Amino acid sequence: MAERRVVVSCEHGGNRVPARYRKLFAGEEGLLATHRGQDIGVLSLAAELAERLGVPLHAGTVTRLLVDLNRSAGSRTLFSEFTRDLPQLDRERILTRYYRPYREGVTADVASNIAAGKQVLHLSLHSFTPEWDGLERRADLGLLYDPSRPGELDFCAALHRALRQAAPRLRVRRNYPYLGTSDSLVTTLRRRFSPASYLGIEIEVNQKHPAGDLRQWREMRRVVCEVLAAQINP
Repeated sequence: MAERRVVVSCEHGGNRVPARYRKLFAGEEGLLATHRGQDIGVLSLAAELAERLGVPLHAGTVTRLLVDLNRSAGSRTLFSEFTRDLPQLDRERILTRYYRPYREGVTADVASNIAAGKQVLHLSLHSFTPEWDGLERRADLGLLYDPSRPGELDFCAALHRALRQAAPRLRVRRNYPYLGTSDSLVTTLRRRFSPASYLGIEIEVNQKHPAGDLRQWREMRRVVCEVLAAQINP
């Protein structure tokens, strides 16, 4: 089996609005602070995980309301209501300055490791709202993967068992609250790289944890990083 290398990314790590576009978001500070502006709380987990594994962190800190780094170039939600009606030249400038460099950076990291004969495990970290359409989302942690790719299925099954054993009170679900095959950076990379060379796993955290008790959130981050490190380097 090929040596495994880990790539850690966090596409929605912040809600920064570049100075050039601040007028578009005037008076929208409240919206920028919500999940629509960023994946609340997950950047700290991504940073700790990358440090624990000794790998660089690819982190997008520009608000997803400017451009969504986790959507493919043809997605209807690539641009939000604040940017989709901008002139084509302005949208192209956003893609050139923010979208393409981020996506190309992650892709280059993956590609260079695969070219060196290594198998890449890509961990893409996100967070989700505790409720959607008035319904509670019954999970603390979601593991998203493509069930047709055996390496991803096996990794998530083993990770699920290990997390349940290490933290029995933590509700861990697979392919919840989203399907692991929905449009994302991970699904784009799956189309380029074979199942044997690329494993793309999205880890989703319920935002009630970073928004809740800080001590408990720190402990949850510690457990998740510890278990992931043990699974990757048994």
